[in-house]
Amino acid sequence: MRLEELKKSLWGYRKETVLQYVAAQEEAFSKRLLEKDGQAAEADRQARARIEALEAENRQLRGELERLRGLQEQIAAAILDARTSAEAMKAETRAREEEARETVRQTLDGDLAVLAGYRAQLAALREAISGALQSLDETAGGLEQEAQVLYEAAPVGNLTLFT
Repeated sequence: MRLEELKKSLWGYRKETVLQYVAAQEEAFSKRLLEKDGQAAEADRQARARIEALEAENRQLRGELERLRGLQEQIAAAILDARTSAEAMKAETRAREEEARETVRQTLDGDLAVLAGYRAQLAALREAISGALQSLDETAGGLEQEAQVLYEAAPVGNLTLFT
């Protein structure tokens, strides 16, 4: 019923039509209110379902976050271990290199000492050979002079004893 449909009487609107109008309005409002309550209940149900889904996702994400934090701690520990190992390896490598250098130095010093000994022996040998050559040269010079003297003193002619 609409407001235009209300019947008027001499003193105003008829009571019956006003009551019918109010009842019709009340019924329409009740229907709308029930629809709104139904829509609100549906919206509430959807909101609760969304809240539950978000809470489940939140729990899942928290679990994932904890797992990732654990991985992060493991990675940090692995990096620290790797760094420590690398530093230890560098120190060990330096020690080995220094030891190798020292071994090479000692070997080289020994070889140089042997070489110096060989040089000294070579110098002594040269001196001995030089002395021997001088002695031979002097002896050869003396023998040449004796041979010259003997040649000059020898008789000239045929020296054959047996013919």
